[in-house]
Amino acid sequence: MKKLFIPITAITLIVSVVVVQMTGCKKDPVQPPKPVCDVKGTYSGTSLASTSVSSTLTYKLLDNNFAVGSETPKGTATTFGGYRNTCDSVILSVYYTKNASYYLLEGKLSNDKTTISGTFKNLTDNSDYGTFTMSK
Repeated sequence: MKKLFIPITAITLIVSVVVVQMTGCKKDPVQPPKPVCDVKGTYSGTSLASTSVSSTLTYKLLDNNFAVGSETPKGTATTFGGYRNTCDSVILSVYYTKNASYYLLEGKLSNDKTTISGTFKNLTDNSDYGTFTMSK
């Protein structure tokens, strides 16, 4: 009987360890790759404020999701911030140095990914908001 006890105990221990290892080892499900939509480049266009004032704008969407804005494509930078995008939209969070205000621009990408159209709002002064359209 003692001769059977040791092998049975050893087998039981080994089976227990194997079962615990199999049930405790969970693998993360394979995630499909996210589509990459490169929106980097220079976009120029116009904005229309709620006060009916129209102005030109240019944004350079750069590496590391950095955004630099100016009033003309070759003008001095007046806006700095960042952007994030999906394959159908671009959101810019920027600081405008001329009026010391933070802005949020939320735009949709055109099907050919060359035009961004949407709304802007001044987060510092809520009375400053409107629409914009910019093209590459």
